[in-house]
Amino acid sequence: MMLEEEIYFLLLLTFSLMLIQNLFTLIPIVGIIVINIALFGLVCGYIWSLATSLIGALVAFVVFRYWFQSLLINKVKKSYLEKLEQNGVFFVLLLRLIPFVPSSLINITGGVSSIRLMPFLTATFIGNALYLLLLSFVANGLLSADIEGYMLVALLIAILPSIYLYRYLKQKSGLAENEKRKVRGG
Repeated sequence: MMLEEEIYFLLLLTFSLMLIQNLFTLIPIVGIIVINIALFGLVCGYIWSLATSLIGALVAFVVFRYWFQSLLINKVKKSYLEKLEQNGVFFVLLLRLIPFVPSSLINITGGVSSIRLMPFLTATFIGNALYLLLLSFVANGLLSADIEGYMLVALLIAILPSIYLYRYLKQKSGLAENEKRKVRGG
């Protein structure tokens, strides 16, 4: 059984890892999830991962917004900023669901854009709740060796945002094409 001091140390350590992950993405998030699941179990590990990811995103957003915005505004692609400013909640939510987009990039983009804090945190909460649940199932499956069932759930959860993204991009390209036709024709 762990001593009380060990639990506080482990909570501080895993929180620090998640904070680093949200600021710089030096540590793969799946590694942090595996550690949390191994230390605290599936439910507590998931809840702790979600809570620390939200706090980490909040800290990163504030740091990038108030201390580094003037330095970073020119380093973020204008197209990302425009999309974020037009569809803030949707864009952050979508990015949170795409596995290969680093958390720090989402936080930097959110911080340097004009999106407000609460919509950013709402989208981050929803996106991270789904994505981290998927990673928690995968991590728990890896730790318990009952991978088949979890992999099926993980695959289904991963496919759904991809289908939605495909439809969204197809609709956007169709709207852009219609606008081009209108300009050429009129």
